[in-house]
Amino acid sequence: MTVDQALVNRITRFRAGQERLSQQLLYEQQSILRLEAKIAQLEADKTLLVKAVGLIDRCIQIISANGISKIESIVTGGLHLVFDDPQLGLIVEKKEGARGNTYELLMRKGDAVGKPMESFGGGPCNVVGFLLRIILIKRFKLAKFIALDESLINVGKQGGDLSRVSEMLQKLCRDHGFTILAITHEPMLASAADSVYRVSTENGVPVLRKVDSVETETQDTRRDLSQCAGDDPSLSPPLAQAEPAPLS
Repeated sequence: MTVDQALVNRITRFRAGQERLSQQLLYEQQSILRLEAKIAQLEADKTLLVKAVGLIDRCIQIISANGISKIESIVTGGLHLVFDDPQLGLIVEKKEGARGNTYELLMRKGDAVGKPMESFGGGPCNVVGFLLRIILIKRFKLAKFIALDESLINVGKQGGDLSRVSEMLQKLCRDHGFTILAITHEPMLASAADSVYRVSTENGVPVLRKVDSVETETQDTRRDLSQCAGDDPSLSPPLAQAEPAPLS
């Protein structure tokens, strides 16, 4: 091998090594950019978390100031109305700790007490969650509008009565000034709405048409979008039949 050939080989190896280092440098630079983006996202999440914690603390202060028993009474009244079971009820358990108070939502049926989802399933949890939203809307003086996308579909599967759910929604709309936009497959819920629209597909294009609410009772395989609206701004209490404590 001549000196020139040896030099060429060394130069070739040097260039190959340089190429590898350049690729590794590019990879590391990209990794740094990804990590910097992740750090920025974590900082943004931290900011949102701090705000969320502040909001939760404020909610707890308001709930505590206005009496936990009122919250329990309103939600328990709703459970009685929907499930027609006087043994069902909500318990807000307050625990005092070194770093402040904490609250846990529990449900009872007679003497049995447990966590809502673990002990009672999705239906009662749906009703509890819905009523807590109503309470927060009233407490914070938010717009009385709620959108539901099959949010109460489990109620009928777990001993609840969809006709009583429909009655509850009607009371909120017509007696207490709420507007509810509900998407459902259940004709029973759709039939009680002031306005009913059916979503169908024609020639591959989604079409929204207003229909007679009575017609929906015989169409249990279609997807209905129901809306009921009310004008009365009062809300004390939202569930008159169950006689819960007033919100205000």
